[in-house]
Amino acid sequence: MSVIITLAIGLVVGYLGPFGSYEMPLLNRLLYWVILIGGGHIIFAQTDKVCHYFLDANRTNPILTLVTSSLVGALFLSFFVELISHYFFGLNFRFPENFLFFYPKVLALSLVINVVGFLLSSPLSQIPEVNSTAQQQPGQLFLKRIPHKLGNELVCFTMEDHYLHVFTTKGDHMMLLRMKDALMELKDYPGFQVHRSWWVATDAIVEVHKQPRKAVLTLKNDLQVPVSQKYLSQLKKHALI
Repeated sequence: MSVIITLAIGLVVGYLGPFGSYEMPLLNRLLYWVILIGGGHIIFAQTDKVCHYFLDANRTNPILTLVTSSLVGALFLSFFVELISHYFFGLNFRFPENFLFFYPKVLALSLVINVVGFLLSSPLSQIPEVNSTAQQQPGQLFLKRIPHKLGNELVCFTMEDHYLHVFTTKGDHMMLLRMKDALMELKDYPGFQVHRSWWVATDAIVEVHKQPRKAVLTLKNDLQVPVSQKYLSQLKKHALI
C-alpha cells in the first residue's frame, strides 16, 4: 500500500511541476518526481528504523527521536536530490554550495511529514480497529501498540510524565498513552492497578511483601512495585494477602 501511495504522490507532484520543474517535458517531470519521492520514502523509512532502534533502547523521548530522524534523513536525501538533479537538469556537483541550498528545504519538508505521521499514529488520533479477534483476545488493542520483538506477555507498566513505561518478559518500551486509556484497553486482561502510576499483570507477581498500610510486589523481571493503601483491596481480591 505504501508503494502505491508513494507512486501516486510522485505522479501528482510531477504533474504539478513545483520548484521550476514544470518547464520539463511531462514524462521526464513525472519520472523525476517519482524517483525523488520514492527514494526519499526509502531513505526516511530506513533512517527512521535505525534511529528508533538505537534511541528507543535508551528510552529517548519520541519527539527527540522524530527530530533526529528528520535531521539524519534530510542529510542523505539532500545528496540524493543533488544526484538526481544532476542527471535530469545537468546540475554540477558543488559541495557545500548545493548541499546548503537543498538541506534546509529538505529538512523543513521532512519535519512536516514526520510530525504529521507522528500525530496520525499517536493514540489520541487513532481509531482502533474493533474486530472479532480483538474482542476474543483480552488486551489486544493495547498489545498491538507494543513492538513485536518484545512479545505480548505483559509484566507491568508505570506512568512517566505523559508516557507509559511498559515492561514485558522480553524487554521494555516507552509508549505515548494516558494511564486511563491503557486501563480501559486492558480491562479484560488478567491484571490490575496497584498504585496511581502502576499496573501489574497477575501472573507476573512472584512475591508480596506486606507492610503497614501498603505493600511491595516483586515481579518475575525482578522489579519492585509499590502498592498503595488505596489498592490493597486488589491484593485481597486476588487472594495475594
